[in-house]
Amino acid sequence: MAYPVLREATWPLSLPANLPASKLQQIKDEVERLADASQYGWGQTIDFGPFRKDGLLQQGYLKFAGAFDAWGWWPARLDGLRTADIGCFTGGSSFLMAHRGAATVYAVDEIPEHLAQCAFLVQIFGIETVRPLLRSAYRLREDIAPGSLDIILLSGVLYHMSDMLVGLYAMRELLKPGGLLLIMSNGIDDFEQSYANFGRFIAGRWWQPTGLCIQDMLEFMGFRDYEVRFYKTDACLVRAFTSDSDIPFKRGLNWPFETLRDAIPRSTDLQLMAPVRAVQRNDAVSPTRPEHES
Repeated sequence: MAYPVLREATWPLSLPANLPASKLQQIKDEVERLADASQYGWGQTIDFGPFRKDGLLQQGYLKFAGAFDAWGWWPARLDGLRTADIGCFTGGSSFLMAHRGAATVYAVDEIPEHLAQCAFLVQIFGIETVRPLLRSAYRLREDIAPGSLDIILLSGVLYHMSDMLVGLYAMRELLKPGGLLLIMSNGIDDFEQSYANFGRFIAGRWWQPTGLCIQDMLEFMGFRDYEVRFYKTDACLVRAFTSDSDIPFKRGLNWPFETLRDAIPRSTDLQLMAPVRAVQRNDAVSPTRPEHES
């Protein structure tokens, strides 16, 4: 199968060309100190202008942004929008969104050493609309008002979550009605079966979901108009929008719902489970429609 070639978006920032040599050396020294302090080093490759710092994740963030641009998955300009880059690490995507006009970019990471890299870039590039936030993705509503974000970027995070369903629901809670969720995920290019391999935490992965599994999880957690595109056999980009429908089933989800009553009748046909095949889904209960409706 031929996969799309992801073209990099342009990195927009640079240190001043006339920066004194002593100041430039201070910046280089601090970059190295921050890299050494992090268990896995510097996160994303950043071109500072006078020098470049290569990172563990290289320039993937520029390729993902380039794909979103080419596919029309997000607006060319983000003027006035409230956004979040969850799992920001060094903050490459955060600064792209800020440069494109976002009014607020929450740069979120749960690892202090990762966020320290982003905070340093905020300081030296002077981008005050990027707000570094040390917080688990599951607990973001403690800092960000529910229903207040226009766009969330969840890049390289979904498969790191011990509970992908709750993680996706937490994103839905933060987004405005019709809000946009963009995901980069490890995965399996399979839209016939819905399952997630246990990743044994290789490369920090708890899970390796199939394309169909990602679609299923989005649907059951209240998203609509979703699209999953693989750009290689084990990695994909995802676009989804929040729906105005309640999620059908809440029992067992680690979330403080007001009621656990099922929104629709649940199926009891165990043949529809593990793994669910696409052909069987035609006979399954739709998560957004009662069984008796045609």
